[in-house]
Amino acid sequence: MIDRQPMVASSAYAYPDDEDRITRRFIEQAEPHPGYWDHSDERAMARAAEKLKELLGPKDSVRALDVGCGPGRMLPWLSELAGRVTAIDPDPGRLAKAAQVARELGDSAEIVTQVGNLHELRAGPFDLVLCSHVIQHIPTADLVPLLNSIRELITPDGVLMLSCTRAPVGDEKFSLDRMTEHGVESHRVDRARFDEVARAATGKEGLPIHHRDPIRLAELGRSLGWAQVWTWSFHVLEPLPEFDISGDRDEWVNGSPELLRRFGRDAVVLWRLQTSTG
Repeated sequence: MIDRQPMVASSAYAYPDDEDRITRRFIEQAEPHPGYWDHSDERAMARAAEKLKELLGPKDSVRALDVGCGPGRMLPWLSELAGRVTAIDPDPGRLAKAAQVARELGDSAEIVTQVGNLHELRAGPFDLVLCSHVIQHIPTADLVPLLNSIRELITPDGVLMLSCTRAPVGDEKFSLDRMTEHGVESHRVDRARFDEVARAATGKEGLPIHHRDPIRLAELGRSLGWAQVWTWSFHVLEPLPEFDISGDRDEWVNGSPELLRRFGRDAVVLWRLQTSTG
């Protein structure tokens, strides 16, 4: 395991949800029963890992990049898939926590941490690029440059994994989530207001969230040369009274095109360059 950080942070950026307090409180009040959120998350990541192993092959040959790694929540998962991992984040405080996670993982993978943005990265190419719950918080104009930058860093047969907050198909929206004495309150805003808060990134106005239409996201990817090869929706928080959900609600939703259009708080997708998909 290798841990490298510049002595001086290259960015003054601070993630707007300090210590993930808004997210944790949201989970407490929104999950349908205790433990569901974590179980759903683990199921989605296990399904994604299974598919990635098919696409990428043996761990020792895989070089991975974690874009916007935050406090390193995904590093243990990545270290099971890749022998070499580069983790980058513009928030120095969160990146320091990721570096600690990397140290605790020991020799499970060679992990390099770096404070900064993608355009400052001097590494690659990568077989796997992970962008976990990043694109819902960035200004809307930044997504295309981000995806194009990743395209320059990925190998021809590499895989881009995106996870993000999703919306029902046809109802893409923006919100600001704030902590109040009554819990987390979510206020729908227009694109201009979302971009203003996301660009400022101070946290004073709340956590900006872009709830992305999964169909529109896939279409955007295709327009930029990406092909979607797999997807899974998870964190199904909504009541489903008209359906028999005595079994696993995530399995029910992902097994039904009708339900999949309507339900699921989050989605994970795997993209490859169109030239590598045949």
